[in-house]
Amino acid sequence: MIKILIVDDEQSAGSILKVLIEKHIPGDKQLMVSNKPEEALQVLESFRPTLVMLDIEMPGMNGFDFLNRASDWSFDVIFTTAYDKYAIKAIRFSALDYLLKPIDIVDMKNAINRHIVKQQQSADGSRQPLVDNLIYNLQQKDQQQFKLALSTNEGIFLFDPAEIILLEGSSNYTKFYFLNKKPLIVSKTLKEYEDILLEHHFLRVHKSYVINKAHVEKVDREGMLEMKNQMQIPVSRRRKAEIMQWFS
Repeated sequence: MIKILIVDDEQSAGSILKVLIEKHIPGDKQLMVSNKPEEALQVLESFRPTLVMLDIEMPGMNGFDFLNRASDWSFDVIFTTAYDKYAIKAIRFSALDYLLKPIDIVDMKNAINRHIVKQQQSADGSRQPLVDNLIYNLQQKDQQQFKLALSTNEGIFLFDPAEIILLEGSSNYTKFYFLNKKPLIVSKTLKEYEDILLEHHFLRVHKSYVINKAHVEKVDREGMLEMKNQMQIPVSRRRKAEIMQWFS
């Protein structure tokens, strides 16, 4: 059974989200709504939610302050927010879920279903390392200093994007290759990481590859890329002219 605590200072927003969950998320669940972050901190201890759906913009104590003060980390987190490009970038870098207001039903169902899968896979729902990384990222004045969180079956790992040589996609999985570290496989699509890393000198060169331009050793006449780890990466036909021009 999932237990969801909705924290939103706007009473109507919290109530609407509760109704949407009751209507569209099947199975056993318990729901509570709190419109006061201070009150919600106390509810954490008594209700012990598996998931907190947390508004970011709240007067007095925003969502990030709330998480800083939370003492119980046996819950997952989904942020709810109006569009804030910098905060959303930090959230995505930290491998956490968010929903844009007004809430889209499909996005909500997908986010909560991901939480349900996590609960089924592991009894430990703690996301504290991911939230700690989010708070670190939000403290940076430049998003180039963000740390990328990768949540894998082996645990949670944090990386400077500059450490990443390339990404290889296969179906719903992405394999990361690093400098002086073993590869890691993450259950997210290559497209998701292409979007996240676009402003960090990464480039999609093929349907199966995103490369870090800083780690290209050479480009041959056929457009094949040789990376610093000696991997040979093909360039798609439609991207070849663009890639050759960029590296020239």
